[in-house]
Amino acid sequence: MVQTYRRITVIGATGSGKTTFARALAAQGGQVFCDLDDLHWLPGWQLREKEDFYGRVTAVAAGEDWVICGNYSEVRTAVWPRAEAIVWLDYPFYLVFWRLLSRSVRRIADQNSVCNGNTERLRTFLSKDSIMLWLFRSYWRRRRQFGAIFADAGLYPQADYIRLRSAAAAEKWLHSQRRAGIE
Repeated sequence: MVQTYRRITVIGATGSGKTTFARALAAQGGQVFCDLDDLHWLPGWQLREKEDFYGRVTAVAAGEDWVICGNYSEVRTAVWPRAEAIVWLDYPFYLVFWRLLSRSVRRIADQNSVCNGNTERLRTFLSKDSIMLWLFRSYWRRRRQFGAIFADAGLYPQADYIRLRSAAAAEKWLHSQRRAGIE
């Protein structure tokens, strides 16, 4: 029998598809969906005050049914101890790079809102604050950090640790959750 979960956190590299995956997971399970970026960023790409950010995340995590995605270590203590599953989208660098590049170019062109009315701009994309540079700065560091956490499952013993290493594995797991919810 496949395990189903009421509270799931989804982590992974910048551009790995956390939001898309988590949104689909929440929709099929009827859970509240929360992207931590939406709570972290104010309009104009201004950072929310740390205490306010933590309080908002804590309020969402206090619920009984949710899927929360994001990598913000400063709010991990509000989310992970309540999670029943920690899902890591651990995709190869080339896939994440391609997804992030494609997504960024599309967002620059269409100017659709990312979070709280913010949009991606070509000027920022080509600057030292580029999300592509952030990927290069953070990908391997996050991989080491998440790998260490997953190697020590005792940190969050209430949660199942689920490491998905390919888009096909993620789709298969997502489908298994859909099937489990039907049975």
